[in-house]
Amino acid sequence: MGALQHTYTALAEQYAARFRRTLRPIRMIGREAEFPIVYPDGRAGDVSQLWKPLLARGGYVPRYDDPDTHRLIVALKGPDGTVEVEVGRATVELVLGPYEDLWQLAEGSTRLLRDVGDAAHQVGMRVLGLGIQPRSRSSPALMTPKRRYAYFAKAVGRAWWHFTATAADQVHVDITRSEIVDAVNTLNLLSAPLIALTANSSVYAGRPGRYLSGREGLLGTLGENRAGMTPRPFQSVEEFVRYICHFRCYVLRRNSSFRLYNRPFETYLRDRGPDLGAYLWHEHYTWNSARPRPHNSTVEIRPACQQPHAEPLVVAALALGWVEARAEVQAFLEDALPDPWRTLRRYRRAAIMHGLRAQEPVTRFVESVLRLAESGLRRRGRGEESFLGPLWERLEGLMTPGDRTREMMRLEGVAALIDGTSYHL
Repeated sequence: MGALQHTYTALAEQYAARFRRTLRPIRMIGREAEFPIVYPDGRAGDVSQLWKPLLARGGYVPRYDDPDTHRLIVALKGPDGTVEVEVGRATVELVLGPYEDLWQLAEGSTRLLRDVGDAAHQVGMRVLGLGIQPRSRSSPALMTPKRRYAYFAKAVGRAWWHFTATAADQVHVDITRSEIVDAVNTLNLLSAPLIALTANSSVYAGRPGRYLSGREGLLGTLGENRAGMTPRPFQSVEEFVRYICHFRCYVLRRNSSFRLYNRPFETYLRDRGPDLGAYLWHEHYTWNSARPRPHNSTVEIRPACQQPHAEPLVVAALALGWVEARAEVQAFLEDALPDPWRTLRRYRRAAIMHGLRAQEPVTRFVESVLRLAESGLRRRGRGEESFLGPLWERLEGLMTPGDRTREMMRLEGVAALIDGTSYHL
């Protein structure tokens, strides 16, 4: 066995050891909910303007980009979660959980969003239930001035700017180390129906766009399969680690300093051996639709757009239900689809364009996987399956939020779109 193979084996063992061996009494859930903030005319807002009114409420503690100089606040930690600024200065992120169930997550989300919504109204801005900035284009001018982002912008190029305008609803669900591979494989496959049900970024750069999920469509320009569904399943944690190491490591971090690297991470490993800290930094800047997160022993489900304010927990419900029903989902996919990876990658591309109107790989495919999520939630015994209600309505009408906002924009214009998707106190 060569030196690099020894390195991969050691790295995979260290990585897997970060995940818990057994689940807690109930599988827990967390959420990273991103929202575009805008001025009433639809121009991009500025999250930094929220810090003063939020701090004035009491209970929030600032976190700085540089803890020595305290020049740039990047987050406020509060009693219900953390409020952060994303890559784009006009995207606010609410980090919530972990919670035992969707009812607790809903309560925490409501309280934290109320604080943020109130702060936004105080400074003349709106918080939108959309997956992308509807009017302002992604650009360098929208980028939050975190030190690391300047390095990533140089390393990645134009594709990096797409992160400045998008807003996701990302969900974390508890997994154990023995579940890592199956969870990553299954949830990457299910990214196709997830996008079909939740596409909500169809208006961007000031007009109706060609994608219903503009967020996923535009991030596809990163290339290398670095974002979106993985090109194949993995048989082991080591195979997954090797896959991640194949990608270019854009930037290296040492303590609080950064430097451009822009070479495959395996090159770094050849020189340094199994450096888990460097690997975790590198892995964070790969964006597949489902990825393991060792710092909290979860699988993160990434491709959903932010949802309308009246339907805030549909993504979390779908993700949690699928993880709970993972074995049944795997059996269904293997039985229904002779070549699930090729078939669902093709369906995923169509769902990004057309949502629920994309041709399904088999009859009633979305209905089938939605029923499996419902079954997984029902087994938990907490009535959480009720959170899937809006998705059944979308499926019945073959209408995503992205369809509705695109039509609103065409018929009534940007002012109506902003009013219709804003958070109202």
